[in-house]
Amino acid sequence: MNTKTKAVVAAGLIASALLGAGLQDVLEQPEVEYEQVNVTMTETITEVVEVEVPVNVTEFVEVDNGNLDLVLEELFDNDGSVEYLVEDLDDDELDQIVGRIIFANDVKALAVAEAKSEIVDLLHKENINGTVLDEDDIERVKVQDDDEEVIISDIDYEDLDAEVLVEIKFEQDDVRYIATVEVEIKDGKVDDIDLKSISLR
Repeated sequence: MNTKTKAVVAAGLIASALLGAGLQDVLEQPEVEYEQVNVTMTETITEVVEVEVPVNVTEFVEVDNGNLDLVLEELFDNDGSVEYLVEDLDDDELDQIVGRIIFANDVKALAVAEAKSEIVDLLHKENINGTVLDEDDIERVKVQDDDEEVIISDIDYEDLDAEVLVEIKFEQDDVRYIATVEVEIKDGKVDDIDLKSISLR
């Protein structure tokens, strides 16, 4: 063997010995790194429990059902005196007031319309202080149709009956008169009309 080869082999042996010794140190003493890990274990248990909870409920009550203006007008026109609307009602029946006001206004309107259409025929041939009224001479007839001037003298809300007094102003031969008629309403319809009085005005 030549020297060169011997040197290479010797160098290889030395390198292997050094490498072997170093490897043995690495293999015999491994480096261990420790890392701390926190593990939390939780167990979820779901249980349904029914519990009564008091609840405040706010309830709104409508004061105006669309007829408030009608009720207020009736109170105003009668100076707050509306006993005829409530006289036979119990406390739990006060909701009927609006229906009664509507019926009262309806019978007044029926009475006025009847008075307008029949007054001249009713006055014809009536004798007032020696003057005989003639339908052809009666003029300037004015039925007093304002709500406060039309008077309900009797009313039955259940049977829809009423008696209504209506005043009529008129003239004949430049003499002024005033007449009162009573219109009788039965079942919500005009049943009869009577001339109650005639006087000079």
